[in-house]
Amino acid sequence: MIDNQIIATVLVHLFTAIIQLGFWRKTGPQRILSIGGSFISLIFAIKLFAKVFNGDILIMHAANWEAPFGIVFVADLLSSTLVLLTAIATLAVSIFSATGIGRQRILYGYFPIFHFLVMGLNGAFLTGDIFNLYVFFEVIIISSFVLMTLGGRKAQLDGRCKVIWR
Repeated sequence: MIDNQIIATVLVHLFTAIIQLGFWRKTGPQRILSIGGSFISLIFAIKLFAKVFNGDILIMHAANWEAPFGIVFVADLLSSTLVLLTAIATLAVSIFSATGIGRQRILYGYFPIFHFLVMGLNGAFLTGDIFNLYVFFEVIIISSFVLMTLGGRKAQLDGRCKVIWR
């Protein structure tokens, strides 16, 4: 079955990150946009899961190009379950980050990079070919490296952490 709603969970995070880049120096709108984008993505993930729950497999050819030349997105029960679990975790992390992340880290671009990371995850779960899986993995890797070094402290850049056991 052909359905264009497959790509919605990827596009929501892409557009959320792009809009947040427009509010680079304003942390309040970035927090609100992050929670709102994560909530909209959760709604789309629930709809996608409901469509494939009875065993259907949804396919979307980007720009109506067939498989060797175009990007193919496929949603089955496993991929939609992973997208749904990611959407639930993303909403929880967005709510926590809106209150728990300091202003300095937000000014370094925490929220846009976070949404690019989730976009890569959803794209990797829904892609239908190995090349685009590699492309989405690259998006995931770049975003995660930026998030790891966000703030530029020596312990973050060296990879060392002090763990205090009590």
